[in-house]
Amino acid sequence: MKQMKPLILLFAILGLASLFIPAEGFTLFSMLQVMGMGYLVPVAGGFVLAAVAAAVAMKPPAATWCAPAAAAGFAIVFGRFKMWEVGQLFDGPLPIKLLVVAVFGGLLVSIIGLVKKEETA
Repeated sequence: MKQMKPLILLFAILGLASLFIPAEGFTLFSMLQVMGMGYLVPVAGGFVLAAVAAAVAMKPPAATWCAPAAAAGFAIVFGRFKMWEVGQLFDGPLPIKLLVVAVFGGLLVSIIGLVKKEETA
């Protein structure tokens, strides 16, 4: 998972940043606030969970819970936004496209980090 940690952190930060990029007069964060805490908390919390897990894993020895926690964080966002209907999401503005890239990239890299064992020196 050693090479995956910075990528997980990068995708988590990209996802958080996409929430605050203004497009068409609003940010995704403000849209999620209007939709309610049932949307805001899982989405923002999922990215924060993945970022914290990646940051904790950067310091040796890496905790065994970090890769599953990062994958869970991205999976929460994946489920909340119904990413299996990704074709509809790509019709939106740039922040939504960045969010989709962050979720799919982060989920993929986190799963690879789960499967790949970290070598101990």
